[in-house]
Amino acid sequence: VSLLAVCPNCASQLFRKDLDLEVLGKVAALIEDGSVIQVGSEGRWKGVPFVAAGRLQMRFDDGLWNEWYLLFDDRRDGWLSDANGNYVITYLRPPAQVPEYESLKIGDKLTLQKQQFELTNLERAQVVAGEGELPFKFGSGWEAPVADLRGDSGRFATLDYSETPVRLYVGEQLPFDTFAFS
Repeated sequence: VSLLAVCPNCASQLFRKDLDLEVLGKVAALIEDGSVIQVGSEGRWKGVPFVAAGRLQMRFDDGLWNEWYLLFDDRRDGWLSDANGNYVITYLRPPAQVPEYESLKIGDKLTLQKQQFELTNLERAQVVAGEGELPFKFGSGWEAPVADLRGDSGRFATLDYSETPVRLYVGEQLPFDTFAFS
């Protein structure tokens, strides 16, 4: 469910509170990154149409990536990560018992949602900007300590330590053509 919208004209964040709108201020400008996905892009995943309703642009030590907020025709939502030609689709899952961020090490093995994963990346990413509709408030510079994990057959998981409880996103890495963008 989208709770926040960034105005494409004035870059103001509008947050929905019941029947009222709260203006949260302006967001920073997005950095040109060459993504072929845009707010409003439509695609299909496992036969279900979706629209890219919004995005967060994230910065980490090696560059930028986008987190596209997807709204599906079957009333689900999810995220499509777009990083240097790698595409990962994930869905929020119930919180998991996980180690503290500071105790994690690359190569750690974790069982999440009854699946085995290996920790492949740790980042303290920061939000650069956002656009479109999103399910929560954000601010430029907001820090997101994240841990990325990989499993068999392209399975993927992210632990997002920016909130309590830790948010768990599970999905898979797939080629761009899989999403049938139009």
